Amino acid sequence: NLCFIVLLIVSVTIISPKSNPFMKAKSIFIIPLLMAGLYASIGVVCVHAEIQVITLDQQEEPPAWAIYERQLIDTLNRAGIEFFDTYTLEDGSLEWKERYEGGMNSSDDAYEAFRGFSLLTALGGSEEIDRVHRHAWEGITKQFTRYGQIYREFDSNWDWMHHGEGYISLYPMGMVDPDDAVFRERSIRFAAMYIGEDPEAPNWDPEHKIIRSVMNGSRGPKMEWVKRDWIPTNANLTYYPLPYLDIPGVTASTAWINDHPDNDQFGKLVKAMSDRMAKGDVPINLAATALIANAYLYTGDSKYVEWVKDYVGMWENLTKENNGITPDNVGLNGKIGEYTGNWWGGYYGWVWPRGGTDVVIAELTSAKVATLLTGDKRYGELPRSQMAVMRKHGKLENGRYVMPIRHDHRGWYHYSSEIAYPYVNLWYLYHNEDDWKHIERLAESELKLDGEIKDPDLAWAYFVRGRNADYPVEAFQGDFRFVAEKMNTIRNENGDPETWVDSKWIMPDPVRMDNLVRLTVGGMPIHKRGEMLHAQVRYFDGEKKQPGLPPDVAALVSRIEEDWVQIDISNVNQFERRQLVIQGGTYGEHQIESVVVDDSSDTHEIDARALSLDLGPGAGFSIRLNLDRYNNKPTYQFPWKL
Repeated sequence: NLCFIVLLIVSVTIISPKSNPFMKAKSIFIIPLLMAGLYASIGVVCVHAEIQVITLDQQEEPPAWAIYERQLIDTLNRAGIEFFDTYTLEDGSLEWKERYEGGMNSSDDAYEAFRGFSLLTALGGSEEIDRVHRHAWEGITKQFTRYGQIYREFDSNWDWMHHGEGYISLYPMGMVDPDDAVFRERSIRFAAMYIGEDPEAPNWDPEHKIIRSVMNGSRGPKMEWVKRDWIPTNANLTYYPLPYLDIPGVTASTAWINDHPDNDQFGKLVKAMSDRMAKGDVPINLAATALIANAYLYTGDSKYVEWVKDYVGMWENLTKENNGITPDNVGLNGKIGEYTGNWWGGYYGWVWPRGGTDVVIAELTSAKVATLLTGDKRYGELPRSQMAVMRKHGKLENGRYVMPIRHDHRGWYHYSSEIAYPYVNLWYLYHNEDDWKHIERLAESELKLDGEIKDPDLAWAYFVRGRNADYPVEAFQGDFRFVAEKMNTIRNENGDPETWVDSKWIMPDPVRMDNLVRLTVGGMPIHKRGEMLHAQVRYFDGEKKQPGLPPDVAALVSRIEEDWVQIDISNVNQFERRQLVIQGGTYGEHQIESVVVDDSSDTHEIDARALSLDLGPGAGFSIRLNLDRYNNKPTYQFPWKL
């Protein structure tokens, strides 16, 4: 390696008394500074030299999608700051009530209101939007510590449906600044609570490879529940069916708010749930795999990979043991149905509160994490198989295919429209044509019955397979309408913070990233439980050495195939050049083998994690990146530092 040789020669020259008068003077304070400066300078040059540069000067009139995209990024930058200025105090905490006694409830909604902020910076937004997000994170953490929900900077005890939603906003911070020591250390501490390294939070059972309780967090597993834990959440739960139908004296969901001294239905309900649900593991805990992957992406420590393999593997084994159906509860001894008596009846499982869809979404989250960390595509089979289980019992109803999402002693019931989200996730990650057939089946059904594809996931999937050309412009136009609506709410805010509920700030949040994620980097939105960003590519500003699209540059992932993607690129600036670095995958997990520009016969061999495009003023073109997927170890670190 030429860089290593240069550094070695410089080092020998510096420390040699014959060639360096400073050594003779024994200037021990100056020498380290000189060496550090030279090492850094030469190292940066050498690393940059490893990223191949392709110069592109072909001019093109900026397409409509590019103008919309750049304007949307600028709009979200400003909208986010106005949201922050309206709803936070000087210390970053939310303008809210002085006291909040939320029982076992967590801080997820508060963190979740900023879920798009650092993600926007990672995709090309301003540095300021990430800065205020970090400030708000600190403020919210201190605020909810004072309320009692947070302990040691992490939620004390809550489920991974809510943990997952809250910590969605944590993961993009590593994409923006992988060297932030505060959030790096924090991420390692959080992961320690789940892999058995934190004695104060013994959530993990290394023998049975399970998370030991439904409610878990920085105080460890919560094995018993009382009524106080469920206030004020209990009022919302009246809208869901009862978790069990055999609780004496409890016949309706109004039991959640009926605690009359002579007939405490609320108490009976919580006691039954505590006895049957509280202890042991449930599929929703699979969302914790993202928290562990977050620590790995900062550190590269293989222990996190092994934990994910162990944990997801445990659920794969339980599914096989249960004849292909993922059980929704396993006891502390590793036995299916240890406290319920059945493979169904667990928390966020096949019965309560919303049914099997929650099982599938948690399995999707863990499958994507496991594949990212190992490169093994087998992990997609777990969520895929559970969709097949429900689909097997489905039926046609008014021209649409519906499937049961609940199961108990009565069998399969509660038929609901088949959702596209799992199929689109599985297809864009694993490129399985059977998954695509389900996408096509659902899309064609919508076209036949509604005359259009209304589901945005289906609409995007059709676009990246060349069948919905108008989607980008229509999607961005919808985003502008969305932002305008939210800004109207923000600018007319006159409510009393003492009366606000804990989901208050999610409603006016204007930083919607769904379409920027889909269209710029070719990924699925990350507003579901515990999701991390998984995408075809990621961008960096090669001139400023920052994450995200450079100013004035727009990118559109317009085609996705098993081993290649097409990206349309436009430098809308007619006067200045831009340096665009493109990385394979969100975390450099995909190796870029080669690139073809504008369908020419000229192929540039790359064989690297990333490449750099030197874009002339007004340059516009399409490139085809040929990828070797999951060939590299993923990391938050920027490509020029690897």
